[in-house]
Parts: sequence; structure tokens; C-alpha cells
Amino acid sequence: MTIGQSLTRSALGALSAAGIPRLMTRRHAGIGSILALHRVHEPAGAAEFGARRMSISPANFRQAVGTLSRRGYDFVTMSEAVTRLEAAGAGRRFACLTFDDGFADTYGAAFPICKAFGVPMTVYLISGVVRRTVPMWWLGLDRIVAGNDRIEFFHGGTADYLPAATLNQKRRAYFRLANWFVSAPPDASRAACDQLSRRFDVDFMAETDRNALTVPMIREMQASGLVEFGAHTVSHANLRRLDAAEAAREIGDSVADVEAMTGAKVRHFAYPYGAAHAAGPREFSLCREIGLRSATTTRMANVFPADRARLHALPRVTLNGDYQGGALLDLLVSGTLPRLRQALAPPGRRLEAQQT
Repeated sequence: MTIGQSLTRSALGALSAAGIPRLMTRRHAGIGSILALHRVHEPAGAAEFGARRMSISPANFRQAVGTLSRRGYDFVTMSEAVTRLEAAGAGRRFACLTFDDGFADTYGAAFPICKAFGVPMTVYLISGVVRRTVPMWWLGLDRIVAGNDRIEFFHGGTADYLPAATLNQKRRAYFRLANWFVSAPPDASRAACDQLSRRFDVDFMAETDRNALTVPMIREMQASGLVEFGAHTVSHANLRRLDAAEAAREIGDSVADVEAMTGAKVRHFAYPYGAAHAAGPREFSLCREIGLRSATTTRMANVFPADRARLHALPRVTLNGDYQGGALLDLLVSGTLPRLRQALAPPGRRLEAQQT
């Protein structure tokens, strides 16, 4: 962890210890929180930047579920969350546990904890990953950055030569490469995985196969009655980088394939990356036109009755990465951190957050 990250964690802990979340809850906690998670996983290496950013440890996840349960939150699926929104926030404050992508530890770690507490979960699947036609590129990048002191990457007639000998250099190299992948169209992303696989002898699809859900896992979770499945595109594409027809196919084909995997109607969707650069009014309209009941962004906010007017642009609060544990949970669900982040954002960013 960097000095900056350590200072941030200390500041978050101080805010929580000062009792700020208790003061904020009444006005800013809303009627509930849609919690966005990816992995319930303990990264093994310091250079696993993608895994670390996406993960909450099993111990911290268990603590979070237990804490919210003791505080009287109702745990709900996305279907129930939308029903409560449509009823103008009827019922107790709720928590909706949502998991993006379809990692195997959603089945191996998160699902057993949710079963032990008897709480539901909603899982948004990248259908191409489950079908093993699309690689989880971030897993391969972790392997490449961890195992090499210098990385050469060729894209669009440009060559990047990235030093990666020290931990800080590896961090910069990982996020430089990741930022390229976030903006790349699906075909370019797959081609880049093939290039990097040949150059560095890392099998992106083998990494995906080891770390992604399988259809039998999905069907077992579906049969439990605790898990609702939604769609998360075919290839985890940045939808705003695609033309309208391509974006509609990414959404519609993933919905159809998840329905085929589960045997159940899919009513909910999560936008890949989820911020304004990846999901906007066009994407919200596409989800509405396809007939989806809701779609979630990564706009950091709790849920308020007014959100029933924007069911295809719902906010979530993210629970992974370096800042996890009880202090962060309190700051998120009380509305403290979302409000602080909004207050400190430049005026243009504040307006953008309100419009999405």
C-alpha cells in the first residue's frame, strides 16, 4: 500500500471513529444501498493490482453482511429493491448485494457466506466470459505485470515501452494498460490479449477458465432461491464507445444468453465500468427499450425515493479495493462518503453526477 493509500485509510477511519456516519444517516442514507462487489477473494501478491482493486476479503465480506444484519437492514434482490422504489420506499432500509462479472469465488466464497446468513444476492454475468469466448483481460495483465520488469505493448500503430521493475512502476504499467483496455472495442481487446499472450507466454483464456463461473455453478446458485442473475454485456465492452446497434447487441445478446443459462427471465442489467464515460442517456434508453426492469451504474450514492424516476440509471456504492472493513461500510451506507465525494468534485463533475 502506498503512503497516499495509508493516509486515506487513516482519514476514513478517523471520520468513522468521530461518529460522522451516525449523524449523516438520517438525511443521507436514503431508503437503502445497492452494494457493488466483484470478488470475495484474498489476493496473494502485492502486484495483483486488478485483483486487489476488485476484491473484498472473505472475512471483511462476512463482517459486512453481519454488521448490516445486526443494524436491521433488509437484504433484498434487485427485483425487490425496484419493487420498494416503485412503492416510494416502503419498508425498512435495505441492502442489495450485487456482484459483477461472474467470478468463480462468487460461488466458492460469497455464496456460502450468503447462505449461512440466509441473505440473497444478485449476480450480473458477462455472458461471453461464462461461455469462455471472451477473456477476463485484467487477470492476464496481473500475471504479465507481476512477472516482468519491462512490458512492450503495440496498439494502433503505437508502441508503449513500460518499465515494471519496482512495485510503483508495476502499478503505473498495470493502470496504463488497463486504461487502454477499458476504452478498446471488443475485437481490439481480444487481439491485444492474443498479442500479449504470445509475447509474454500468459494464457488469458486459461486464467479466465480458472477464475470464472461455470454454467453448473450458476444453475446450482439459481436453484437455491437466494441468487438472482442479471446481465453485464457479452464482452464487458464500454458501451459508449460502440455505435447504437453494437451497444444494443451487447445488451440484448447477453440478456438472452443469461436467460438460456439460468432458465429464468432476466430483468436487470449492470453497465460495464458504469461511470459517465461508459453509460449515458443512450444506454439508459436501450435498456428501457429492451424491456429491462432496472440497470445500475457506478455513480456513488445511496438509493432515494426519487430514483424510481431513473430505474435504468440506478446508483451503487462500491465495496472492494484497498479501503475495506467496518469504517468504509459505515461511511458508504450512511451516505457520508458519497456526499463528501460529491462536495469535493469539480462543479462540472457534480452536475454530471446529478444528471446520470
